[in-house]
This record gives sequence, structure tokens and C-alpha cells, in this order.
Amino acid sequence: MYLITRPLAKLATTDSAFAGAGLSASVIALQRTIELAEGIPRLQALLAAHPDAIVVVTSTAAAIPLAEHLATHPINQPVIAVGQSTAGILTHAGLTPIVPTAENSEGVLALPLLNDCANRHILLLKGKGGRTTIPEQLTLRGARLNEVVLYERVPLIPPVFSRTCNWTQLAGIIATSSEQAQALIKQFNTQPLTGVKWLTVSERIAQQLHQYGIRQADVCPKASDEALITWIQQNWE
Repeated sequence: MYLITRPLAKLATTDSAFAGAGLSASVIALQRTIELAEGIPRLQALLAAHPDAIVVVTSTAAAIPLAEHLATHPINQPVIAVGQSTAGILTHAGLTPIVPTAENSEGVLALPLLNDCANRHILLLKGKGGRTTIPEQLTLRGARLNEVVLYERVPLIPPVFSRTCNWTQLAGIIATSSEQAQALIKQFNTQPLTGVKWLTVSERIAQQLHQYGIRQADVCPKASDEALITWIQQNWE
């Protein structure tokens, strides 16, 4: 059995995808998302003030309010989406987002559009406390960065499982963000997590897992269900 961390909104979809691929898995949601009311007017004001800005959208939760804004206020700014799920929401809203090959912070920072961004206005749409690598690096590159915090994640007590997890028969743990990995380790530190192989989506997160005592942390460059399933079938099955 595999254990997969996912946001609550993606729990059922991921569970169905793994079941359809014939992989025994339990999907766990450790947090729920709360929209921050002050984020929307800030987003609207910044989009109007900086029509030449690059817009970086870090998650589906950040894409939804942007998509709602686009229904009445189309934009011409270039838009970067961290992953395919985020891109899908924006495409449905009429945009053509840029998606990095590696669907993580490092992939975003490697995009040619952001290589020379000194004095360029960039709007980073994100959650409270998340995605620190992107703003740190863009600031070092001299970008005129505005972080737009649209939501926050709060713990689900108790966490929600798609199906019962058999901790003693875990074949692997999949965590697609550092925040989710940390939440899982904190919540279930009495379970045998360090001796199980882990899969994540960047070398940076893998190194963080090693610091928590995880002995094996592999990397899949994409976070979609399809990419994770293919990687597991090719490498773990």
C-alpha cells in the first residue's frame, strides 16, 4: 500500500487515479484551505497597477480566485503555473499559462522568462507561509516582487483518509510538497515513517526529508497523478 498526501479537494481524484491504475493506496488530506478575504482586493489592485507584470500562480487554490477575476477583467500579462492542475484552471479561464518541465519551485525559477527579471514586476500568487524558495530567488535577481497571499492552510483534525491506511504494510509514501511532508511527519511521528521509501517532486524536498531521518527519498519531476503513477510503476513496482 502507498500513502499519498494531497489537499482535501484532490483527495477523491487521486484515490480514483491510483485505484484505476491497480495500485493499492490511501490518500490523506492533512489540511484544509481557507480563503483570505484581503487577498482578492490586493490581487485586483496589483493586476491593474502593473499591466506588464509576470504573474506566477503556485497552486490550484491560488488559481481559482485569479480565474474568477478573469471572468470580468481579462488580463494580458504572461502567466506561469507551477503544475498542470493549476494550468488547467487557468486555461479554462481563457489563459495560456507557461508550465515548467519540472513542476516545482526550481522548475519555475529555471524558466527563461525569469532568468533576467531585474526591475521586472512579478506578482506571486500563493498561500500563507508557502513557497519561500521562489520569492527568495526572485528578490536576489532584482525583481520587483509582490507576494499576494490568497489563502492559508489549517490542520484537519483528524486528518481525512480516502481509505484505511495499513501502516505496517506501507510500500512507499508520496508527498508532493515540503509542507505536506512536514505535516505528515508531525502528525504521525509514532508510525514507522523513516524506514519507508518516499517519493517527492524536487531534490530540495528530498534533502529536507533526509534531515528528518528518511533514508530513501526519490524524486519525480512532476506532481500530477499520472506522472506519479507512471514513475511508481517504472521504479517501485
